Amino acid sequence: MKRRLFFSCCLLFLMAGCDQGKPKEIDVKLHNASGDEVGTAKVAQQTSGVKITIKAEGFTPGSHGIHVHEIGECKAPRFESSGNHFNPDNKEHGLLNPKGAENGDLPNVVADGSGKIKAEIDAPHITLEEGKTTIHRKDGASIIITENADDGMTQPAGKSGGRIACGVIVKKASDMKKK
Repeated sequence: MKRRLFFSCCLLFLMAGCDQGKPKEIDVKLHNASGDEVGTAKVAQQTSGVKITIKAEGFTPGSHGIHVHEIGECKAPRFESSGNHFNPDNKEHGLLNPKGAENGDLPNVVADGSGKIKAEIDAPHITLEEGKTTIHRKDGASIIITENADDGMTQPAGKSGGRIACGVIVKKASDMKKK
């Protein structure tokens, strides 16, 4: 009996340590429209959603919109290849929207007087784990920073202006096959 219990405990321990195929943390490089690396974003799985830690520089001082987009691709200079905001729940844009925000809507980030952004953002409606709101899907996902602040309401993107930085969180499956 003790031997069976011992082996059962060992088996549980080994299973707990097995790779489930999805990372708990992803490091993302952010690039501007010229292709220069301007910073990083770390996307880390939390109990509920993900935490995104941004460290970047070279931005105009002030508030900038930031969103998770539905395609893992960043073709400069306009980054339109990243698609729309990640929105598997089919909500309307805006954190202030009374009907609920899109999954990819995030609070604005602020560049200080020297153009540096340091921010930690909780994104409770996105996950690295399996399910409807996972960014591990065939189209991947990306992070976009915009030239202006997002007003949190106006459709479709909160009057946040052009896309000025982009980072691929998860590549499109078709891009992964090309390697």
